[in-house]
Amino acid sequence: MTAPLRWRGWLILAATLVLFSACATTSTLHPITGASATTGPVTVTTNLASYTTSDAIGATVTNTSKTAYYTRNGKSACTVVQLERFSAATGKWTPVDACTGSQQAQPLTIAESSSIPYTLAPTSANDINAWQAGTYRIVVTYSTQADGVTNPQEARSAAFTVKG
Repeated sequence: MTAPLRWRGWLILAATLVLFSACATTSTLHPITGASATTGPVTVTTNLASYTTSDAIGATVTNTSKTAYYTRNGKSACTVVQLERFSAATGKWTPVDACTGSQQAQPLTIAESSSIPYTLAPTSANDINAWQAGTYRIVVTYSTQADGVTNPQEARSAAFTVKG
């Protein structure tokens, strides 16, 4: 093989690689943040670390202090707990299982030294009887003020998975 043909072969190979790399799509997957449970006077725990798409999710909101706190309903399943799903594409937690009731959110008390269980039935935008697979957490926003929203604090469960 002569030198000009050899160079032409290398140039064609290099041009092909540049063309393919320009056409390749890149997607950034964001690491999970906010996956650890918070500590404080109000905590949120789940009954399992992993669920299937058809499992109900059990959560318990516990106030370990000698002070009453306030929250508002109208979150997931119209309760005080907000189920959130992590999007690796955006790096954000997104609320799911919205309250579809017509009543306005009401302030509620998280009594001192109390534990309140909640159960969320499986549902999603794709299937009203199944969760979408992914990473989730549960959040409760609470306050020392009776309106449940002034100077809010946040209690989060540890992240958990829903597997298909």
